[in-house]
This record gives sequence, structure tokens and C-alpha cells, in this order.
Amino acid sequence: MAARAQEGASALPYAHRLFLNPAFTGLLSDYSVIAGHRSQWTGVSSGFSTQWVSGEYRFLENKNAVGATFLSDKAPGNGYQKVQANALYAYHTKLKQKLDLSAGLQVGYGAEKPGLSHLVFEDQLGPDGTVTQPTTENFSFERKQYLTLGAGLLLFTRQFWVGLSGFQLNNPTVGEASTSTVAPTFQLQTGYRFYLKSYFSENKFEEISFVPTLSYIHQRAFKRLDASIYANFTPFTVGVGATMLPGTKNTPLASTIQGVAGVTHKGFKIGYGYRHPVSENPVALGPTHELVLSFEKVDYEKIFKRSGSDKKYNRIACPAF
Repeated sequence: MAARAQEGASALPYAHRLFLNPAFTGLLSDYSVIAGHRSQWTGVSSGFSTQWVSGEYRFLENKNAVGATFLSDKAPGNGYQKVQANALYAYHTKLKQKLDLSAGLQVGYGAEKPGLSHLVFEDQLGPDGTVTQPTTENFSFERKQYLTLGAGLLLFTRQFWVGLSGFQLNNPTVGEASTSTVAPTFQLQTGYRFYLKSYFSENKFEEISFVPTLSYIHQRAFKRLDASIYANFTPFTVGVGATMLPGTKNTPLASTIQGVAGVTHKGFKIGYGYRHPVSENPVALGPTHELVLSFEKVDYEKIFKRSGSDKKYNRIACPAF
């Protein structure tokens, strides 16, 4: 028996940008702490539950930044469980006056455990269909531990960015069989921030802007394209988007639709994401709800300073949610 699956995706991807690409480390703030919770497919036995935690720190006197992430993913009914912790490093440098490069590395340790406790096998069934005895099938319920490696690059200007990242580059083994491996995941991220109005005063940055974004993921035969547009009216952010599955037959153009809302106040950010499947499948998966809370320290004096050593401090234009 064989099974296939893909990595889960956040409805608030840029709130959890360190999970998108390790090269994002240190590009949006001096330091940050971010936590998020997602309830996915809530129409299926209370759905899947995912928690994200991340932190980052940018060394202001040089071009280095470090970070850490933690993910916990659980299926309903004591099913599949996954935990993974990652350490991140990024190096930032200026290629031209208005073009910057960030390169990031990720080293992670994870553990996965199958959820077989609710399965019923043929040798357990009595003549009347009742479960009469434990199964004699030999399955391992132990956690499988693994090491995972990732890397990423980002090119960006004051308004534009394009990035490429790869995860599970070492094909970690997560099952009992040697063929039970996680395939590498490659992702392209890009976007552009259109400013209608922006100004800086008293270490505060105010803006009215629109940010269309695209993200493309490839993992073995699986492909996914996410398109979103964000509107920023300081201190509020709203956004809408859709997920498409290129090359997939007998599916609607959009696999899911989603909405995002967030607010920022004195470095604190709270955001909410809603995603709903668009499918004719009779199984009601139900919507996905996601909540994120973060604190980020940004010194705008150093970003907008025109002279001195701090003039090389650059901040990427990606969304915050």
C-alpha cells in the first residue's frame, strides 16, 4: 500500500515568511516573534490542527541574521502527528544601489508518527461485522526522526522581490521503508508593492499601497499556484486570493479561495485568514481558519537614513500577513 501527500500551506504565508524561504530572515524587522494557529478542513472530524512559532534577529552592525522556527501538525482523532524545529541563517548584501540579495540556509530536526489506532483490519472483524480482537498486522507506531535541509535566495528592491527556496533537499526518510521519503519541495515567490501614498515621520511609516503576489510550488508531480492581492491602509491590511492546481484534470480553475485581514499597532500585529475549498467533491471538507499574533521591532530611522553606515539597511516590500 502506498500513500502520497503534500506539505500544508498557510492562509497567511507572509506572516510565516520564515517557513516560505530562509532568506526572509531579518529582512522585514530588526527582530520578531510570531505565533500562529490553523484549523484546517473543519468539516472533517474537527479538522487538522497546525501551530507555527518563529523568531528572528538581525545583526545591525553587519550583514547577518539568524532565526528559528517550530511547527506542530496533528490530524484529528489521534491520527498523524508531526513536529519540526529549524535553525536559520541569512546573509544580506547590496548588489547595486537599488538591488539587494539575501541568501538563507535552514537545518531542521523533525519527527513524524503515523495514526493507525482507529483503523480496522480484516482479521479483527467477526461474522456479524463487529470488531472482536486486536489485529495481527505488524505496524510500527513509533515516531520516525529525521534531519532536513533547506536553502533559499531573494533578490529585492524597495518595491519588488523574487525568491526561490527549496526544502527537504536531502530527501529525509520518514517511514519504516527506505522508500518512505519526503520529496524536495521547490517554491518561487514574487510580488510588487504599488504605493499610492507613503511618508515617514517620527520613526513611523504610513502608507496606502497595493501588493499583488504570486507563489508557485512544485513537489514531485504536484504543482500549486497561489495568487493574492493585499491592500494596506496603515494600520490595516486586507487581502484576497485563490489557489490553483495547474495541470490537474477535472478540477475547477480555483482550488480554494481565501481572505486575509490584519491590524498593526506599535509593533504588535494580529491577523486572521480564511480559506474555503472550491470543489464539486461531495465530501464537505469545510473551511480553514487561521490566526496569527506577532511582535516586530522596526527602526525606521535606520531604514530611511540618508547618510552614515546605516544607509545600507534595507527592508523587503513583502506583505506582513
